[in-house]
Parts: sequence; C-alpha cells; structure tokens
Amino acid sequence: MFDQETLGHRGAAGYEPENTIRSFRKAIEMGVDWIEFDLHMSKDGELIVIHDNTVDRTTNGSGHVSDMTLSDLKKLDAGKGETIPCLQEVIDLAKSRVKLDIEIKQEGIEQKVVDAIKRNMIVDMCMVSSFNLNSLVEVKEACGTIHTTAIVNELPDDLPAYLADLRGIGVGSIFMKKDAATNNIIRKIHASGFTVGIWNADTMEEVEKYSSMRPDYICSNYPDLLTKQIVVGK
Repeated sequence: MFDQETLGHRGAAGYEPENTIRSFRKAIEMGVDWIEFDLHMSKDGELIVIHDNTVDRTTNGSGHVSDMTLSDLKKLDAGKGETIPCLQEVIDLAKSRVKLDIEIKQEGIEQKVVDAIKRNMIVDMCMVSSFNLNSLVEVKEACGTIHTTAIVNELPDDLPAYLADLRGIGVGSIFMKKDAATNNIIRKIHASGFTVGIWNADTMEEVEKYSSMRPDYICSNYPDLLTKQIVVGK
C-alpha cells in the first residue's frame, strides 16, 4: 500500500487565519500528518511563525518583523483575535500529535532553529524546508540528522545535475509547486532516491489529480480534502 502523508499549509489556512494556533489546531483536528509553517526572527531574537517579512498582510499592524520585539508582535491581531505565535508555542501544541514542516524564510536563523529542535527533542518529528539552499546547508552542518527539504516553484531543465547538487548537500525531499508536477518528473525524482511533496492541492479535483501521481507528501490549505481523499484511497 502506498504511504502518502498529508500536510496542512500554514495550518488550515483556507479556514482559519494562517500560521496561527487556531489554524494549526484546525489542521490537527482534520487529521493531518504534518503542519507546515514559516519562520522569521524578531528584533529580540525570537523565532516567529509568520510567512511574510512584514506584518502588514496578516495582522492589523504594519512594519518589519525584524524591527519588532516579541512583545510588540504579540500585541497584534493576526485574525479572529489570534496572536502571532512563536516557534515554541507551535512545538508545544504539536508534540506527540503531529509532525512539523518548518520552513525557514530568513537567512541567519538556521542555528536557532536547530537549537530549538534539539532542545525539544523533535529531530524525528520534523523536517526543515526552504527555497534557499544555503539555509539547508547550514541546517545540515549544524545537525546532520535533521531531514531537509528543498522547495521549488519549478524544476531546472538539467534535472540530473540539480538532483546531484541536492544530494551533495544532504537534502532528502523535494517539495514542488503543483504546476511543476508530472508523473514522469516524480518518477525521476523517486528513482534518484528523494521523497517528493506537492503543494497546494486546494480542490477535490486537484487532490485526486496530484494524489494519483503518488507523491510522498501532499499539502493543502484545506486539509480535510486531503484526509478524506487519503482515507478513501486507502
């Protein structure tokens, strides 16, 4: 039986304010295997769960995350009365309930991320992902047993060379935007020893289409679509 794992994108961002505890709880309630979220660092060195480098889009405030302290950030409304969580809050929520896909959005925070993973003893319950390969190199150098994932919008024409480069820096998975996914591409990546994820499948038609390509992971803003489909598929 093919083992396909489900991810809630920024929690259950189609239903609740993205990257909030409320959103993560919803995804967990919907039965996902993983919750995916993004990290930046505050002015006072706290790891903050937010996608953008500013708070403008997702809160009632404005300004750069890196110019604000955790206390400043906690005063903002991230939607439905939710506050912006820090990494530790998400780890505490997730422990023994769900695995974590931790996306690094800001270079220079890699060691702090690794320290938090080690301190909470969740190396086997998480992966660290990024569009930035330099960040993945830093993570692997800091802790070789952490699973790292390269995120791509599209794959380069010279796929074998790209996969060789990823193998050289210890990457274990490739998460691709759904537009880049084909059966042939996924077969080639699997044959090279990587696991594969697709994001984001946000309708039942998309879930059925991309699930049938047999990726190892599939991600959605509407995670109940995934859990329904995976249960039916099994």
